[in-house]
Amino acid sequence: MANNQNKTARASLFGGLSGGIFFFGLAIAIFSGHFLPVFFVTLAATSLVGSLAAPNRQGIFGGFQGCIFLLGLAVLAFTNWWWPGILVLLGIMAIIGSLNVPSVANLFGIGSLTGANRQPQEAYQQPYQPYQEGYQPPAPQETYQEGGQEYQYQPPAPQSSYEQPQVQYPQEEMPPQQ
Repeated sequence: MANNQNKTARASLFGGLSGGIFFFGLAIAIFSGHFLPVFFVTLAATSLVGSLAAPNRQGIFGGFQGCIFLLGLAVLAFTNWWWPGILVLLGIMAIIGSLNVPSVANLFGIGSLTGANRQPQEAYQQPYQPYQEGYQPPAPQETYQEGGQEYQYQPPAPQSSYEQPQVQYPQEEMPPQQ
């Protein structure tokens, strides 16, 4: 119970903090002379702080990846080096994404407690229900010979266990002929 309250308190603290950082950063970006770079830095800080509210290492590492990408966009916007710079940034992000090691969570000491305390959940399985009749191989079809060739008997048409209603249509009378 106390562990869930700590998770909730941490999530609300970092979630509110990231919202406050966003609004202050947006105001600074509007009033500064460099809107785009300041806005990207603000989004990077918001991404990192907001990811600290995640209860697992993967969420925190995802926030770290977003922070690095947005900081790279801020550098590109500040230097106006968009065309070749975006390729370099995407290459760096591909390398960081392939690592997929949540070392940032270990660095901050967050997420290690929640990952270690989790119990693996077992998948629900229905109880075994034996098949009463078992496997029934198809009966071999009987054959007959006629004129030196083998033929198979036609299987009888399945008979319904229900009576089929018989509809009686009225007979039309022929009009009298003259």
